[in-house]
Amino acid sequence: MDVTVRPMRDDDVDAAQQVQEVAFRELDQRLGEPVTPVSPESVERQRRRHRHFIAHDPAGSWVATSGDEIVGSALALRRDSMWGLSLLVVHPDHQSRGIGRQLLDASLSYADGVGTAIILSSSDARAMRRYARAGFALFPQMMATGAVDRTTLPAADRRVRVGSVADAELADSVDRQVRGAARGPDHGILNDFTTMYVAEDAADRGYAYIRNGHVVSVAATDEELATRLLWQCLADEGQGSVEQHTISHVTGEQQWAIDVAVAARLSLKPWGPVFWRGRTPPRCYLPDGAYL
Repeated sequence: MDVTVRPMRDDDVDAAQQVQEVAFRELDQRLGEPVTPVSPESVERQRRRHRHFIAHDPAGSWVATSGDEIVGSALALRRDSMWGLSLLVVHPDHQSRGIGRQLLDASLSYADGVGTAIILSSSDARAMRRYARAGFALFPQMMATGAVDRTTLPAADRRVRVGSVADAELADSVDRQVRGAARGPDHGILNDFTTMYVAEDAADRGYAYIRNGHVVSVAATDEELATRLLWQCLADEGQGSVEQHTISHVTGEQQWAIDVAVAARLSLKPWGPVFWRGRTPPRCYLPDGAYL
């Protein structure tokens, strides 16, 4: 089977999103995890993600084709001196044939010259082996899920406010200090799909994103501020009738997040690892799977 890896185009988006959907459904089934439900909103969110990368990171957006069929895709971003792999999927019918390695090699060409690189991995053994062989260091991660025990919530924190895309400059200043790279254009699309919270306390600043009970990302210049932002995400009445909350991508470096999850009576379980190159996981930072 001849496979070609080439830059992703706008007219590839629908097919690439379908490969993503099929690949993750098969992975959930293979690992014995609950299959993530698909909704029109999640499909549109995935398609907009692909289009966002084509617009802002064309050199990090790739597809693998066999004939006229798209059988895999990869999305990588580059912000300041930081590179991140947002997505790498291969259709289940075409896995274990070296396509994932080709897509990763193409994506890593976009990382030339950067000082820091991050990959949020699934629990797939093949993916973990591939990233480790690419020179990345593995850091185990946990996930916290469940219904928040609302009797554990602290008093309303008036120092935390709802944010918006107008706070992108503040958030970028946080990111430069915490992870060494601003998100830049990613704040716009994140604000389209999430609720943003912002906190400023003297010299310390931070922000968080949450969507339908899922804590998308937290970044702060101080651990105490990161803790307050995470509590606000769990307490948020604006999330409507959300019964389950999720805190993802927590390593041993983020004990403050584990403390919040335990205090809120959420359940902890191992999750796919994060791979870093050029640094260890920042202490006051929970990355986002899509925009890192």
